[in-house]
Amino acid sequence: MQTAKLYEIISSYNRFWNTGNIDAGIKRDLLPACLGQLDSKEVVVLKGVRRCGKSTLMAQVIRELLARNVQPASILRVNLEEPLFSSEYSVELLEQIYRTYRERIQPEGRCWLFMDEVQNVAGWESWVRGRSETEDIKIFITGSSSQMLSREIGAKLTGRNVSFEVYPLSFQEFLRFNNLEVLTDLAYMAKKATVRKLFNDYLKYGGFPEVVLKEATEDKELLLKNYFEDLLYRDIVTRYEIRDVANLRNLAVYLLTNVAKLTSITRLKNNFTISQDKTENYVSAIMESYLLFQLRMFSCSLKNTMRAGFKPYAIDTGLRNRIAFAFSEDMGWLVENVVFCHLKRHHEEVYYHSNGSDTDFVIKEGMKITKRIQVWHEDVSETAIPDRELACFQKPLEGHEAAETILLTNDYEDVIDTGAARVQCIPITKFLLGLGQ
Repeated sequence: MQTAKLYEIISSYNRFWNTGNIDAGIKRDLLPACLGQLDSKEVVVLKGVRRCGKSTLMAQVIRELLARNVQPASILRVNLEEPLFSSEYSVELLEQIYRTYRERIQPEGRCWLFMDEVQNVAGWESWVRGRSETEDIKIFITGSSSQMLSREIGAKLTGRNVSFEVYPLSFQEFLRFNNLEVLTDLAYMAKKATVRKLFNDYLKYGGFPEVVLKEATEDKELLLKNYFEDLLYRDIVTRYEIRDVANLRNLAVYLLTNVAKLTSITRLKNNFTISQDKTENYVSAIMESYLLFQLRMFSCSLKNTMRAGFKPYAIDTGLRNRIAFAFSEDMGWLVENVVFCHLKRHHEEVYYHSNGSDTDFVIKEGMKITKRIQVWHEDVSETAIPDRELACFQKPLEGHEAAETILLTNDYEDVIDTGAARVQCIPITKFLLGLGQ
């Protein structure tokens, strides 16, 4: 690409060189963790589903650098989904971008490099490693593929990176986007009706930032439909060169429709009459795009875990509702989906457990199960907890007797002694806000 044209493109993404400021939106909760890496040598990797706010989070880091009086010219931001780059994706393009910047903007001194959707460039990891080792440079990158980025980072950037997973808005962030902060029990009680109303909106339309900021229902639904199409075609079909798009789409819709319900590769294979290998490959590609997650069963035996199948959970309930064959009785599954995503944000190892009665979620930290969580979402007038919801707490997990036991409810709050455990009953909205625990 001609240097003059390249300079024109990168200048359009770096208008703060002239203005000294950048539009970076509403603060995300992950920002302090990112800022904590500003002085480290490691490459910072932001991974997450398309449109979840990774680029905005990088812009917020840039805004903080500018607030700390870092010279605008020492910051370079590059969007690797720029259409004019699409025919020239290569390590040579990355080098040309960097050299053009060094020659025309910042010939020497420390540089802060921010690259969006880096997985589009084959071999990016070698270039990033080389530049981070030989130049006075701090690099932030984003990507929309979980496993591909993990493989590349594992091969080339081991010990040289810090990774963060970015999700659509948490419920706390969702409230912030709706001009509401709830940080204490007292604030929760004062705003309880508003919080509960917004929670229903959160269940229905999810937490993609641009969707949340749209006011009209038709605008929200159009965005969600477009997000699904982008995920399906750009992050799955094109990336993995999939030809049987119809079966891929049907499989994705089926999994979105059946969130929180136990399934397996064998069951999916039989439902769609496709081969075992194709089913495994399609499910893997869907998961790598961050459209869905797999929740595995907790067991000390890996063989038992693999045989038990998995429960699918959507990255976002709004996306799920827009695409799935949804019905009114899905409310309980949607609430469970929101709880799962909350747990994924805060814990590396989340499982379900089954030993006669199922536990919706168990949290493993180190070698111990630290939390056992059941979700019970009934009408607020219902206070008689069914025996089936407490059955999983009737006996402790052997070797994990100290695990905290929690029943998440619609609005019921109490502590119940089952004889085997003291079960904390916490309203789901309070739990999502980190209150009542």
